[in-house]
Amino acid sequence: MHEVISFANSQSAGHLLAQLYNVQESHLAYTKEKKLTHSNNVFLAPTKVNGRTNYYPRTLNVEFSGGYGFLGKYEYHEKSTDVSDLAELYGGVVMEKQPKPDKNEYQKCLDAGKKPDRSMLTDSNTQCWTSYNKLIYRPSSLLELLEFNHPDGCNKRFPRLRFDDFPVGQTAYKDVQYDADETFRRNLEALDNIQGINFVTESNNAWGGFTNELMVDVKDEYFNNGANSKHNLWSYGLFSPNVGTKNILTEIRSFVGLANSSTLFVPIMVPSACAGFFNANYDSSNLWHRGAVLSLLVNSIWGLNCQESLPIRMAEIEAELLRGFSKRTIVNEIEISAKKPPAQFGIVQDVNIMDYYSNPEKITAPTSDSNKLSLGVSNIEGSQQLSSALIGDASSENATFINNQMKEVVEQDSFPQILDKVSDFSVSMRQSTAIRHKLKEYKQIVSRVRLPHHLEIIGEKGELIEEISALIEEYTVGYSDESDSDD
Repeated sequence: MHEVISFANSQSAGHLLAQLYNVQESHLAYTKEKKLTHSNNVFLAPTKVNGRTNYYPRTLNVEFSGGYGFLGKYEYHEKSTDVSDLAELYGGVVMEKQPKPDKNEYQKCLDAGKKPDRSMLTDSNTQCWTSYNKLIYRPSSLLELLEFNHPDGCNKRFPRLRFDDFPVGQTAYKDVQYDADETFRRNLEALDNIQGINFVTESNNAWGGFTNELMVDVKDEYFNNGANSKHNLWSYGLFSPNVGTKNILTEIRSFVGLANSSTLFVPIMVPSACAGFFNANYDSSNLWHRGAVLSLLVNSIWGLNCQESLPIRMAEIEAELLRGFSKRTIVNEIEISAKKPPAQFGIVQDVNIMDYYSNPEKITAPTSDSNKLSLGVSNIEGSQQLSSALIGDASSENATFINNQMKEVVEQDSFPQILDKVSDFSVSMRQSTAIRHKLKEYKQIVSRVRLPHHLEIIGEKGELIEEISALIEEYTVGYSDESDSDD
């Protein structure tokens, strides 16, 4: 069936996948009259109970303690014995329980079997992705980092320890390593013919270290020998602009680690103000809004993977982008092009990463009028294009892959009202030599690190510099007159 398993590490990742799985829910046929346009078994796990088929997201989510909002692990399942109840019964010990938020009207409507309305969702009642997800999750797929509190990521026992630095994420992974492996293994054993794994994570903070450890484990245990080594391991790294010194060092380690562990690495820069593309409702700091924007990109790929007619597998998309260069994994240019007059759009471009390091608080992503929204991490005019893939509907010119349901994610009632008009759009993913400039800046930053705490974040300094240099070499085409020195 060519199934796909996804990991969502962090609240931002959860918001993105919630939109994607809501689209998958819309594909389900609740009546015999509905015509199937997509295969439900690619991203959803079917389970037959009493003659009925239930579908669960084929995913594993990891959040801080309290990060699931109202959704308890056993909210829609028979609850196992509660440790706190046993403690009170046999030991007279009263364990403190964190109160759960109330369900919003959207979720109450779903529980009542009614169709919810988009107007039920607001910026204030969608702070957790569980506020608007439609599918029921298996208890084993919801893991928590119990030592860290939602939403700020402060450690419960050591409040000054925050979930910021790469090594903190590496250490935190050990707390859920066994449960994550058991859940993944059970998912894997139930599949007929897996096509790949998606790893979605924030990358400017400790979630990058967490996900790097997870990927290394999964790759070494399940996909590092014989035929199993040919599976597609994709990572989507979610990057925010305007990060400080410590975060840029964590970003560098995350970027390099994900690029080396993935068969395809898609770093995505969260768009800031985009005059014309979005209406005045759009707030780049709102995780609900951000997840919806990023879903325009990822759902165009998921639609290809599961469309009933002529599905396009992850392997085919990856082959189109890599062109045989298996170590050239970074997709550094991403654009969403909508069919509107050019004067109504804005574009987010990359900013100089060295400016992050020297003066991060003054950096803002530039905008200009265009019909293209940039989500890539480096897009320099005049750089050499190495490969590209264009996803669009049948009317799109020069489309590499055809997806005739591009707008379906925007049409979901969980998608925020941040677009002036639901218009046709296409998605372009490219590899270019522009990524060399970003990698060189990374290399310069690492070479200048001297403070003990900063050295702790980057790990083995010489090894990290060598890894960055190796990536730069992968994107060097023919003779280059650009200096690779750090001077």
